[in-house]
Amino acid sequence: MKKNDSKVINLGCRLNFFESDIISNIIQQRNLKKKIVINTCAVTNQAVKKSISEVKKAAKDFPNHQIIVTGCASQINKGIFSNLKNVYTIVDNNRKTQQESYTDEPFEEEKSFNFPFLDKFSSNRSRAMLQIQQGCDHRCTFCIIPFGRGNSKSLEFEEINKRTSSIIKKGYNEIVFTGVDLTSYGHDLPGKPKLGKILKRLLNFQPELKRLRLSSIDPAEVDEDLMELLSNDKRLLPHIHLSLQSGDDLILKRMKRRHNRYDVIKLCKGLKSSRSEFTFGADVIVGFPTETDYNFLNTLNLIKTCDFSNVHVFPYSPRDGTPASRMPQVDENVKKQRSEFLRKESKKILINKLKKEIGKSTTILFESFKKSYTDGYYQVRVNSPKNKALHPKSGSLVSVNLISKQDSFLIAELAE
Repeated sequence: MKKNDSKVINLGCRLNFFESDIISNIIQQRNLKKKIVINTCAVTNQAVKKSISEVKKAAKDFPNHQIIVTGCASQINKGIFSNLKNVYTIVDNNRKTQQESYTDEPFEEEKSFNFPFLDKFSSNRSRAMLQIQQGCDHRCTFCIIPFGRGNSKSLEFEEINKRTSSIIKKGYNEIVFTGVDLTSYGHDLPGKPKLGKILKRLLNFQPELKRLRLSSIDPAEVDEDLMELLSNDKRLLPHIHLSLQSGDDLILKRMKRRHNRYDVIKLCKGLKSSRSEFTFGADVIVGFPTETDYNFLNTLNLIKTCDFSNVHVFPYSPRDGTPASRMPQVDENVKKQRSEFLRKESKKILINKLKKEIGKSTTILFESFKKSYTDGYYQVRVNSPKNKALHPKSGSLVSVNLISKQDSFLIAELAE
């Protein structure tokens, strides 16, 4: 990094990555110098500690730069971050993707959150991301994020359609629709259109849209239209990531989640029966207050029953101001043991599923030879041909033969 360069440091979720791209684009377009923007995360206590550490490190490494802090952690803990050494300003989450936040120009008007959109993707992404929802109306007992992101807001269909057209014209073969609580889409719009209805309209309007993925969705809000699309429309790729959190009904109730284990089993079995290639991922909290061995085993059994191949395991981390932080806590060593055990068992499921993929031929969105993903979201490494003229372009659709596996990766070679 050169002496006068600017830099964006991203922490946290997929949505943060998207917003950091927007910020990077602002810095590049306006040719802004000597600014370090840190986009923080508050999903766990560890994430907040990491965010604080990155701010301190930036202040030490770049003493002559403006340190600008934004994101959920600084939104919720503004006092902590504003008192850190060399922090120039804290940018409100609602204004983090507005150029005035980084140029010191006055805001022309008092703006509420407006859905950001990249006119030019600043990073070399092989797939495009489109944010269509923001915030969350629900108050799960463990979650602090609504206090950082606010209530649910939805992007109107006309704008989704317009932005999708723009992305397709730029040559992207795959779009990921993202949001904080994606399946709550439409609650704030006239007529309260659900996500499934909006996607049906979009796919009718956009016959040239080749591939569409959805970020994490809530099992409680998969409406009939969305279920129909996932089951039958091949443009919606056969992998969904569920905000599962637990597989035990009592713990789910104490979390104030709106689904139960039966809902998850019904959803997964229904999709699998319609499209046998469907795979599933999940976010799981281990060691939630009052969780017993029995409760934990129910979670493990649900993961095995639904054959989850992509499990993100989070040891429960109490957040001040949330109801769960005041519940009886599980011993830290127990959390650690359960987390390690669940990760090992989840990896066994993944390895078994990878073995079944060997010998198949498929089409993938090529990202790099080091890592791409199959339609079912298995990681894949593609062997590089010696002839560089045969190297595919990042973001192109290529046919491959899956020939072996290495740890958690499938190994593929380009089909002739």
